[in-house]
Amino acid sequence: MKLTFLLPALLAIGVVSGSALGAPDERESYKRDHDKRVEYKRDERRHEKKQRIEHKKEKREDRKQEKRKLAKYKQEKREQNRYNHRKYSFLTKHHNSVAYKQNRFINHLPRNSASIRFNGISFTFNDGLYYRKAKRGYHAVNPPRGLRISALPRNYRHFKRHNTSYYTYQNVYYIEDNNGYIVVDEPKIPLNRAIKVDNVNNYSLGQTYDSLPLTAEAVIVNSQQYFKYGDIYFLPQISGDEIKYLAIKLS
Repeated sequence: MKLTFLLPALLAIGVVSGSALGAPDERESYKRDHDKRVEYKRDERRHEKKQRIEHKKEKREDRKQEKRKLAKYKQEKREQNRYNHRKYSFLTKHHNSVAYKQNRFINHLPRNSASIRFNGISFTFNDGLYYRKAKRGYHAVNPPRGLRISALPRNYRHFKRHNTSYYTYQNVYYIEDNNGYIVVDEPKIPLNRAIKVDNVNNYSLGQTYDSLPLTAEAVIVNSQQYFKYGDIYFLPQISGDEIKYLAIKLS
């Protein structure tokens, strides 16, 4: 009977003891969940960082690809321009010509200059250059079509087109007329487009081709103009209004 009053106290102690025993499990569970959340967020950040890096790499590669395409286009354009220049130089034999500088002034006329009058306008001619009187000195001009001279300037170049002989110097063109020469317009010479061929075996000796490889090199052999590609030499030949190239091999 005396111990009955202790029963509530013992029950209370048991409850407290049970709660105290369960607390560590809850803390462990919370810690595990927290660690999982931290690891998940860390993995998520790593994945996002990896995606950003890959995206930047793709953008850099795209930019490099665009630059390579642009560089290739510019290189092909330069090679095409060099090809056109070589062909036009061959047609006119005008490799070292110096174009007129419009309105270039000089104070005094060169020695041995000759006066020419055409359609009421006075010109001074000296070795292929034409001048007109200005307020101060003289300035270089292009001669008008139809102007006549008795002799060609030194270092002129000669070529044929449509069975007509043309003479040119300083980008001025002449044809022969009654023991003299008259100024004419520049003849229009079509330029064949070069083709890109990477294998010299694509050409056969003795065959005639409309175009040259872009990398063909202009060479002079025994005072004759050729275009060399590998061990094949192309001999330019005028056929009507265009140029053909005969593939040959020089010993």
